[in-house]
Parts: sequence; C-alpha cells; structure tokens
Amino acid sequence: MHAFKPTDHLRHPPSPDGRMRDSLFWQTVIAEERLCFQTYLFLTAEGKAGLNIALWGGEDEKYRCAEFQQGEVPATMDFDDFAFEGFKLGKVRFGGPAKVSFSGKRLKAEFEFTGLHDAFSYRSNPDGLPSWMATDRYEQTGRIKGWIETPDRRIELDRIGHRDHSWGNRSWGLPQHWKWFCAYTPDGSIMLNGWFWIARGEYGCAGYVVKDGELSAIAHMRPKAGYDPDMSQRRMSVAIHDVAGRVTQLEFERFGNLRLPANDKVGTIIQESGCFATIDGKDGSGQFETQWQQAYIDHLAESGLTG
Repeated sequence: MHAFKPTDHLRHPPSPDGRMRDSLFWQTVIAEERLCFQTYLFLTAEGKAGLNIALWGGEDEKYRCAEFQQGEVPATMDFDDFAFEGFKLGKVRFGGPAKVSFSGKRLKAEFEFTGLHDAFSYRSNPDGLPSWMATDRYEQTGRIKGWIETPDRRIELDRIGHRDHSWGNRSWGLPQHWKWFCAYTPDGSIMLNGWFWIARGEYGCAGYVVKDGELSAIAHMRPKAGYDPDMSQRRMSVAIHDVAGRVTQLEFERFGNLRLPANDKVGTIIQESGCFATIDGKDGSGQFETQWQQAYIDHLAESGLTG
C-alpha cells in the first residue's frame, strides 16, 4: 500500500509552479429517512476557499437544504485549527478523528468522524491516480457521530459515513466522465469506495473493498448506470473485482439527487445521489456521484438518447 506522510492531514505546500489545491469531504446517508448529507471544502495555495454543505433527499425541493460559501483564509491557517464562514475543523493527526462544525442560516451541524480502517490512497490501485485529478488522494470509511439541524428539525448522527482528502491541482474539464461512489452496510461489515473514470479516450478505476475485516484495492470494474432524461443518475449495478480475488456485487437505487455546477469554462456538472444499496445481497446505503460536461448532456437530450 502507498505510504502517506504524517503531515498529510494538513494543507500541502505549493508545487513548483506555485499552485496547490486541497479538498476535504465528509458524508453519511440516513437511508431510513431518505436523506443524504455531505460537507465539501476546498482551499488553494493562494488562500481561496469554498464550501458546500448539504442535506437532501426525495425528489421534492422541500427536502433540500444547502449552503454555499466562498472567500479567503490566511496562509497561516491550517486544518488542525481551521475556521471559514461558520465552518470549523480540527484534525489532530493523519488518519485520526476529525471534528467538524458549521453554523449557517439554514443548516447547522456538528460531528466527529473516526476512520474504521487505514486511509487508502488511489495510488495503491493498479490503474494508479491520474495527474489531472490530484497529486495524491485518500479515502476512508468510518463512523460519524454528532447532529445536523435544519430550521424544522434536528437529526442525531451515530452511523457509518465516509471521508476523503485530495491534494494537487485538478483539471475538472479533462475527464470526459466519471462515476464515484461509497457504500456500506449499517454495521460496517462491508464498506466500499470506488471511482471509474474516462479521460482522453482511456478508462481506469480506483477504490477499495473492506469485507470480513480485510481491505483490498479494486483491480477492475465496469459500472452500468441508468439515467433520467436530464442525465441524473437513477440506478447503478457493478461487480467489483479486488486484488485479493474477491468479487463484490453492488446495486444502487436513488432516492434523491443534488446538482452542483463546477463553474468552469467547459461547464462541468457534478451530480450527487443518495441511494439505497444492496451489497452482496445485504441492505445498505451509499452515495453515487457523476461528472459530465453540460454540452454533452444537452446533446444527449436533443438527440433523445438520455434515460
């Protein structure tokens, strides 16, 4: 497995061209209430920062509560004691617990995330990590404890969730498409993370399977998805082959979708779906993300080839 530095939970220094981008992500699914929750933070070497925090579910806007922030932070501020526009983060060591809180106009949250296995680098997969995505990136399934508040309710959290931390400059427009997902059973007996990408006419995959207490890198997979007319993902089926020789079958069915434009020059659209899951025949839940370019989605719609 790829080795990390003890300081990889912190901000990363600029590359020789003076650029750097760190992004951090946490999520969990409250499947019994058809709700998905995520927090996403990015920070550049220049101090530009952005945050989205969202709770969504069902197909009705009344189930959606999201906040978006953009701004700047000092060069001296690091992730062991970080504050930005109502968001606070404390990370004590690499792979260790992270404490997160947010207080916004429509959404408040406070939780601690603790990993249930060693952090996993996409560099450990046979296909490796494309340079257009990141210099390095770790993914980790764990336990999330705390709460979320909206204007009309409070949700207590003590369940399985997922996090990642990516660093390096990202080209959102270079990949033609990707599918990213995480999934887990309620007891954590099976935990999955996967990423399938197509770029420059080539494809690859990354991620891991934790099953029977053993973590193994994904060797190959070919996800098959079904879409609505707007190319929002509705379902997915994939047989995941890991390097230990195991095959894990994952089925997703969406209960809610969140659309997040990247606001780049090629019109990248990220869509996040909270899903019911079946993993090797066991009930579970997870999150299924797709990346497209809006012009391609428009072309499919005009051609009547969506769905």
